[in-house]
Amino acid sequence: MSQQFTDKFFPKDFDEFIGNVELVDSTIKWAQDWEEGRKQKPLLFFGSPGVGKTTIAQLIARKMGWQLFEMNSSDLRNKDTIEKIAGAATNNSTLFGSKRLILIDEVDTLHRVDRGGAGAISLLLKDANNPIILTANNIYSDKRLLPLRSLATLKEFRKINYLSIAKRLREICEKENIVFDPEAIKELAKNSGGDFRSALLDTQSLAPEIKMEEVKKLYPRRREEKIFPVMTKIFKGKTIAEIQQIVENSEVSSDLLFRWVEENIPRQYDSKDTARAFEILSRGDIFYGRIFRRQNYSFLKYVYFLSTVGVGLSKEKEYHGWQPFQFPVLLTSLSASTSKRAMRKKIASKIGEKTHCSIRQGMKDISFVQVLLEKKELAHKVILFFGFDEKEVAFLLVTKPTTKKIQNLMEQADLLEKEIIATKGRPKQTSLFV
Repeated sequence: MSQQFTDKFFPKDFDEFIGNVELVDSTIKWAQDWEEGRKQKPLLFFGSPGVGKTTIAQLIARKMGWQLFEMNSSDLRNKDTIEKIAGAATNNSTLFGSKRLILIDEVDTLHRVDRGGAGAISLLLKDANNPIILTANNIYSDKRLLPLRSLATLKEFRKINYLSIAKRLREICEKENIVFDPEAIKELAKNSGGDFRSALLDTQSLAPEIKMEEVKKLYPRRREEKIFPVMTKIFKGKTIAEIQQIVENSEVSSDLLFRWVEENIPRQYDSKDTARAFEILSRGDIFYGRIFRRQNYSFLKYVYFLSTVGVGLSKEKEYHGWQPFQFPVLLTSLSASTSKRAMRKKIASKIGEKTHCSIRQGMKDISFVQVLLEKKELAHKVILFFGFDEKEVAFLLVTKPTTKKIQNLMEQADLLEKEIIATKGRPKQTSLFV
């Protein structure tokens, strides 16, 4: 079982594809129209991870004999990149005259890296002479995706019924001679949350025998309701019931939801409504303080209510149009500071090891090491002495690992190490002044 199940049991035909049968049929019809020379609008598949959006696109290419030209979010860096990569693909056929299927994965991540990328894709969709399929988890996460939604035919992939997942898993277990408890398979399918890919990987991880007690040890995959629909309902909702319903169905933690609401109040409301909303939110924050002081988590319901329903109904007027939601700046800064502290600790550990002192003392010595690295005649020796990698050197010199300066220093350190090995053999303790 060295081969991953997701590859081994990739559908060989359409009848092996589980869930969303009607979408499969309409996609086959779309592909046949293209093959017969009838140009069709691009397709935009959206829905939860693991429901087959990318799989059906790959299967269509395979069955139709089309070359697959695939791009993911890492390729969608900017307008020039997209035009260079996808332009050729959309306007040319293969060497033998067959169609190319252009698959653009995860277009909803464009808002993170977009520098004209969404506009470039829109132009490609208008002028393409080859079939195009786009996929996304959430097509309503950014208003820049609006042109894509209007230029493509939308196909929503729903979560796969757990009974269908369980049936397919039983078939796979029988093929692989995996001993299984039928109820354990059913439980595993339920825990997948409609994500067949994760269920398949769990099955392989539990092989060669799947028991109920082992399935229960797996952390159930709880698919959080996407934050954007929740936030939209909080700020646009008109009644207590409709806001409460989506909040209760969401599994976003109270703390995370509180931070999202806090960040976006001034982005969604005018100054007067912002003041009222923050006044109500501050009352929720008071209950947070009581929870920490008294360890009484029964107050959490008040935090939830005030930070969602309270904020949502604090407005005195309706807000039309769409304003993008901003990820909480506080969480971003905390994440960045955490990675910086981890890097400093790692560097201090190496300094402490070489200088026979504690990590705490190593922290204090970091500034001294930075001074040494600024000296051209010593920098490569310092790197070799402490065994720093390029990321650590870049951190100490407050630059990026990919800069020419860092690359040159790392090359000099490598050359120095080779010289030492060639002349003296690998020493137990490299001197800074060799």
